[in-house]
Amino acid sequence: MPVLNASEPEVSSPQLACVILAGGRSRRMGQDKALLSLPDGQLLLNRTVEVARSITPNIFVVTPWPERYQSVITSAPQWIKDTQESGPLTGFSQAWPQIQADWCLLLACDLPNLDAQILQQWWAWVAAQKQTAASPMASLVKGSKGWEPLCGYYHRRCVPSLNQHLASGDLAFQSWLSTLAIAAYSAVPSAMLFNCNTPADWNRVRL
Repeated sequence: MPVLNASEPEVSSPQLACVILAGGRSRRMGQDKALLSLPDGQLLLNRTVEVARSITPNIFVVTPWPERYQSVITSAPQWIKDTQESGPLTGFSQAWPQIQADWCLLLACDLPNLDAQILQQWWAWVAAQKQTAASPMASLVKGSKGWEPLCGYYHRRCVPSLNQHLASGDLAFQSWLSTLAIAAYSAVPSAMLFNCNTPADWNRVRL
């Protein structure tokens, strides 16, 4: 699908929720990534929740293990138990029935360099676009290997397409995104999208 660049302002700001995915097994890391301690002592998942809360109070954490995190996350998001454990796309789909907002900011829990100001500026850009039936269904950053799906904004008009894609048996984010009209956003430094998968990745954050 072509990349669309909308420019017409919208009359009123749409509603926003945030979904944070914390369902990975962290096999390559060797320990739960969500509970890694940043240099300031803050847990990675807790920081992700706090960054999200600077943009919206409507925060959902999707995880197979809510009881593992509830006692250590201080800002009290809403919890959605991932009953399928089939990857990030299914986790995302399980969140949408709980969301009443027009837009959803989707975040992985393993993004240690999230910048609240950049996300706020991005959301202001998204919210300023006029929404029509033909408007893009998401705003994402284009990386060297394709779209960066786990840090971006999605409109609820994408839900029927998401459900249809999963019903086909395809659980891959990139193949689903290839069917959507997406508004590219370029004002995000690549460092903010760095995710921690291995101890070596984590050492880079701690230095």
